[in-house]
Amino acid sequence: MCPILTKIKKIMPKENNKEKALIALLESSSITEAAQSCQLSEKTLRRYLEDKDFSEEYTTARRQIVESVVTGLQNAANEAVGTLRRNLSCDNPQAEIRAAQLILDNVFGNSENSKPATDKQIVISFNFNNQLRLTDDKN
Repeated sequence: MCPILTKIKKIMPKENNKEKALIALLESSSITEAAQSCQLSEKTLRRYLEDKDFSEEYTTARRQIVESVVTGLQNAANEAVGTLRRNLSCDNPQAEIRAAQLILDNVFGNSENSKPATDKQIVISFNFNNQLRLTDDKN
């Protein structure tokens, strides 16, 4: 479970319907799924999402989840770079060549990807059903 959701559940041990709805919306990939999870109607969830206070709380929690995901991806990327760097001198010629190739391809681009990594941006978005999408910026 996401650390943000764990905190929310600890803060709200006796959940009312709005709290149940908030947690369900954050954990689910659609309003339909969230409604089933918290045993409320889709109409009720949509009405909650139209409420300014609820919507702000939901948006804030969702933003915190995205920030947590991005931090995790950044940490994993740092570990991946460390692994590639270690493999540059691991006494296995095939692994060394592959590590060097991956590093150079990501710095200077390759035939599959004409843009260098330094010019790329990752676009993080949620669709209407609260599904996280990470995509390369195609601009």
